[in-house]
Amino acid sequence: MKYITIISLTLSILINNVLGQEEDIIKYRKNIMKAVGNHISIIAANLKGKVDINSDILPHSNALYLSLAAIDIDKTFPEGTSNTSGLKTKSLPIIWSDKKAFRESMKVSTEKAKALVIAAEGGNRQDIGKALGALGKTCGNCHNKFREKKN
Repeated sequence: MKYITIISLTLSILINNVLGQEEDIIKYRKNIMKAVGNHISIIAANLKGKVDINSDILPHSNALYLSLAAIDIDKTFPEGTSNTSGLKTKSLPIIWSDKKAFRESMKVSTEKAKALVIAAEGGNRQDIGKALGALGKTCGNCHNKFREKKN
């Protein structure tokens, strides 16, 4: 009986640690995506004339690019962290069942983010706007395929 209690307690601790790690990684990747979205919003606000802090466009373009380029897909999207896992996430299982397509989608978004940096370095607002629009399109494509639709 004592061994059963010890084994049960050990399993309970292990399960809680694993679930805690999964919840933490989901929060982590949500924060990355929120950061990316915030950088996009800051750049867009400048381009739309809502604010006039044009000196922010290049650093936020760089930060956006670095945020995307730094994502380690295997660690940031580990198995068992989809919306069917019982955890609070909108990540669809297709991320794992078609990981090649997900990697390609992330790669394209990262390339578009790099193109935004190049446009921002050039300083031409029209070019920056086009690059931001192209990036936004890749974000939308990824969300449409790999993220649960909002209600």
